[in-house]
Amino acid sequence: MKYKINGFLYYDATDATLSIDDNGTSDTHLSITANALLYFLFQHPGVITRDEIMQKVWDDNGLTSSNSNLNQYLSLLRKSFRNYEIDNVIVTIPRGKLEINKELVVEVIDGNQLHPLFSTQDEITPPVNSAESANQALPEQTEEQERNWMMASAVLFTAALVLLWTAIISERSINIVQLNQVSSGLCELFSNEKMINSEMGESYRNSFDAVREKLGLECNEDRRFIFYYSDKFKNKGLGRTFMAQCAKNENNPYAYCDNYFYYSWK
Repeated sequence: MKYKINGFLYYDATDATLSIDDNGTSDTHLSITANALLYFLFQHPGVITRDEIMQKVWDDNGLTSSNSNLNQYLSLLRKSFRNYEIDNVIVTIPRGKLEINKELVVEVIDGNQLHPLFSTQDEITPPVNSAESANQALPEQTEEQERNWMMASAVLFTAALVLLWTAIISERSINIVQLNQVSSGLCELFSNEKMINSEMGESYRNSFDAVREKLGLECNEDRRFIFYYSDKFKNKGLGRTFMAQCAKNENNPYAYCDNYFYYSWK
């Protein structure tokens, strides 16, 4: 589903992007949760309760909902739209209700229902009349077609044997990433580094806090973070930077994650 907002801003729910016609210079890529929230609000115009939003966007998709999570993503969406000089895209209504700003001019320019979050059932194929299907005889295969099928099967079988033999004689082992805990408490932080001493650990946590605060991410007991950056001595910044903000529950310590990657974090 693709929308045109106020005649110049495009929202693509499938690609999770906000864009204008500037060859991608000002494109904004939304996180999975932010995109799901915005798409749900566009699909349900008018006043809607916060409880219903949390139920449909979080609970029904196996995620843990909370008012703080909702407030966080509302803030991120408003900030994203302010980058295009659109203020107050989502209006707060008294008694715990929200709605898309009625002053927005929203036009649906692509009605394809491709967003996976709210797909509740497959399209129903109309029944085929048994009498008609019986009358439709399948074309008989020619001898040439049969030979082609046999040759294709032989090629696939040979390729499978080659792959199996390559896997058997290969001496390369699978490298499993081990996550090491850097800090605990309200901000539970993990790293893939094998060794972090006290000096490096302090620098590591300071870099993590700088990136987290810049992204507007908050610490709480229901989240844990994974953080990595390539330049440990910060000669020219943090270099390639990766952060994952993960929700946790009793059964899965990384039940759901929002990931952030930057090729060069300055």
